[in-house]
Amino acid sequence: MSSPTLTELTERLSKDLGRPEAELLAPGGGWNLSQTLQHCAQTVRYSVTGYPGLKPALFRATAGTLAKRLFLRRGATKHSLEAEIDGAPPLDPSLPSAEAASGLADAVALFTGHTGPHALHPAYGRCTHDEFARLHAMHLAEHLPGLVDARRR
Repeated sequence: MSSPTLTELTERLSKDLGRPEAELLAPGGGWNLSQTLQHCAQTVRYSVTGYPGLKPALFRATAGTLAKRLFLRRGATKHSLEAEIDGAPPLDPSLPSAEAASGLADAVALFTGHTGPHALHPAYGRCTHDEFARLHAMHLAEHLPGLVDARRR
């Protein structure tokens, strides 16, 4: 079975918002569903508008590029589930999940409609639209494995 796309995961989320958070979220994360969705929306949006902070160029050209290649080859990302984006606004734990999901859908629409060059990723550096699409989908699936498991029901 192929990996779900960013759009497929976002559509699944709109259908699964009523499910218990524990069925959607990765175990061991310290964020609620709303915070997780806000975080994912930030990274999708920043890939178009620009991230607030970048790792040093040497890191992006070496370890960051290697990590990107590994994730793309493996088809999955692996990172701390509570790692906020450097310089991003704080995540609001009290924002209703439906609002956070709407924000993610808006960010995905912005990304999907974007035809120009993308902003540098803070760790991976330059990414094509296809690479970002795949990385965003993997990132969302890592935070919300219940969306991927829901495809198999």
